[in-house]
Amino acid sequence: MLPVLLPTILLFALIGSVTAASAAPRASSGAVPTLPVDSLRVGMVGIGYSVFQGTTIDTFSMTILGVLKGTRPGADLILARAHGPFLERTGIIAGMSGSPVYIRGKLIGAVSYSMGAFSKDPIAGITPIEEMLSSLHAPREGPSDSPEDRFGSLDILPGDASILPGQATPIATPLALAGFTSDALQYLEPWLKERGFVSGPGGGTLPGGSCDSIVPGAAVGVQLVSGDLSATAIGTATYREGDRVLAFGHPFFAMGNVQLPMTAVVIHTVLASQQFSSKMGSATRTCGTLVADRSVGVAGQMGAPPSMIPVSVSIRGTQGRQRRFNFKIARSKNLTPGLAAAVVVSSISEALFDAGVATARYNLAYSLNDGKQVLRQSNAVITPGPLAGVGDDVSQTLFLLMVNRFQDVKLDSLNAEVSIEEGIDQAALTSIRVSPTIAAPGDSVMVELSLRPARRPPETRRAMVRIPPGTPAGEITVRVCGAEETGRWEQERAPDAFVPHSFEQLLGLLERERRGDFMYVQLYRESLGATVKGAEISQAPPSLLEVLDAKDKSGNAMSTKGATLAEIPIGLGRVGIGCETKTITVVPYRAK
Repeated sequence: MLPVLLPTILLFALIGSVTAASAAPRASSGAVPTLPVDSLRVGMVGIGYSVFQGTTIDTFSMTILGVLKGTRPGADLILARAHGPFLERTGIIAGMSGSPVYIRGKLIGAVSYSMGAFSKDPIAGITPIEEMLSSLHAPREGPSDSPEDRFGSLDILPGDASILPGQATPIATPLALAGFTSDALQYLEPWLKERGFVSGPGGGTLPGGSCDSIVPGAAVGVQLVSGDLSATAIGTATYREGDRVLAFGHPFFAMGNVQLPMTAVVIHTVLASQQFSSKMGSATRTCGTLVADRSVGVAGQMGAPPSMIPVSVSIRGTQGRQRRFNFKIARSKNLTPGLAAAVVVSSISEALFDAGVATARYNLAYSLNDGKQVLRQSNAVITPGPLAGVGDDVSQTLFLLMVNRFQDVKLDSLNAEVSIEEGIDQAALTSIRVSPTIAAPGDSVMVELSLRPARRPPETRRAMVRIPPGTPAGEITVRVCGAEETGRWEQERAPDAFVPHSFEQLLGLLERERRGDFMYVQLYRESLGATVKGAEISQAPPSLLEVLDAKDKSGNAMSTKGATLAEIPIGLGRVGIGCETKTITVVPYRAK
């Protein structure tokens, strides 16, 4: 978790302004004069602009210490030291990313890098403005997120765990969170840290605000979640030319072309810390679209905001508790899966704040590609707390959909219905009985399950399973197992059946995932089977098996370790565990 943050006193008493006469820069209708890196000399003093409270842009001085050549191929980093009693106390602040620095009225770049945690001196790296302008004038297309479009994808992202002490690293991005419970934040911490976010308290979207306030030095936000919860990443605008804006000076998440909501932001205060200090703020008005996320910063377009993904979560718990939450989350292959899991997890935590070990049942519906496809999933799991399970399922499913290699996927909406029951509602399989034990192809056998529910009397379930016509004579195995054991067994037996060869197969695999509150009765035969393009042939022709026996793979076909001849699910009404097997003999004809 984040370190304990030290409270700070009123900002206006501590801001180290260079001079009250230094006017804040304004949006420009033409080119802003710039100073190239080669013109900089050690000892030059510049003026930086940033917001530390409210929307007022304050100034601070910066002394040039040198230029680090080749920090990336063909890229430089200006090294400078900030001055003033406030920054001397706080160090470089998370949320200052993008703060413009001017020398003699000419823009040299954006404060964007720090010298690592626990640095005693407010020393910062400045991304040269020439490199940032190349991002502003680059061609813009729709969102891609693909590796070849991730400009600067080899750069260290903010908060990267691989950084070394003393290494110049992108200043962490504050993520102002409103409505997220402490349990939800603990669950989300690894996701936040991996993406370079410094989570902190924030308010929901505030009314008012002005898009005209987004000028160089002003706070600017990237809204990731809105609605009953809010999450906004905070940085600083570096440059504005008409309706185009540059900010951050380092990658937000190095996603290339993006479509993310860009907002005006009000800063409530700065939370000072010995490890790192951070701005605390809230989004106000949505002002446009972040269109590029590259190694030298982000670029935005003022105007209409992009669409976001509606998410609704209904929670039903013990003691008649029932809640419904509605959100919108940002569209991004990299961020959407985690954001969706975050709002689901926090909804459960808010609705069922005191639940411990629990049984969770849930139904998920993903509307895809303008309603052309709907993926439905349902499951029942035992969790050490109500947060685990559902969020993981949402995150993993969306990740597989977003990165699939077959086609682009547009998530229209997500609907989650979750029912939580405190305690363990589980039944263990203790034994099975099969009758008859000798049968012919086409016959049905009765399988009886003996179950021991938690804190309840023993139970029995029965199912009739038909031996497929054409099954060769010999022994076959009756397997009765829970969903987890059955799934693991099937992946070991026929791994290629779980490798989709089309988008439709991927949807089928996700939709047919076995439920935890079922037991699965299978007929299994110890002989070669085959999968062809991911589809299993349990009674494969001998000619195909001969080819596969000579060579394990032949084009899109692959042999399997035995064949599952039939599978019958048995609903238990509670989570089932355990696995039992029996053997029956198949004879070539029905006994008279």
